[in-house]
Amino acid sequence: MKTNLRSAFEPTRCSRNTLMLHLRDSAPQNLLAMVLSMTMFMASTVSVGSAQAVNSSAAGIYKTNCVSCHAADGRGSAVGKSLHAADFHSPQVQQQSNAQLADVITHGQGNMPAFGNSLSIVQIDALVKYLRSLRAAK
Repeated sequence: MKTNLRSAFEPTRCSRNTLMLHLRDSAPQNLLAMVLSMTMFMASTVSVGSAQAVNSSAAGIYKTNCVSCHAADGRGSAVGKSLHAADFHSPQVQQQSNAQLADVITHGQGNMPAFGNSLSIVQIDALVKYLRSLRAAK
């Protein structure tokens, strides 16, 4: 099925001048929308590919999924603190068992989203061990 620009406008019976005016007037918005759509698509495609490489280590999993709220040191970023994100150094977190921490990561809690659908059990277990290591790195 071959479609060209003119046939796309034929149902409205536009004249050539009307068509050119329409294209001239709408081209900047259409071009901007197309560029933004392409940019977002390409960024998501690239990030999916790079996220798989980064997610091969517990530190990479943490950086990809947790650092925006919990900060690199696990004490909480400004955004995380405003959302009441847990400080991984706190006694409340450190007193939890590995299974409890894994459950929070898997199912979410409070403002924290669930990661059970995006991370494997092996990745979640590695992430729990990484969270424990943050306490030692004070």
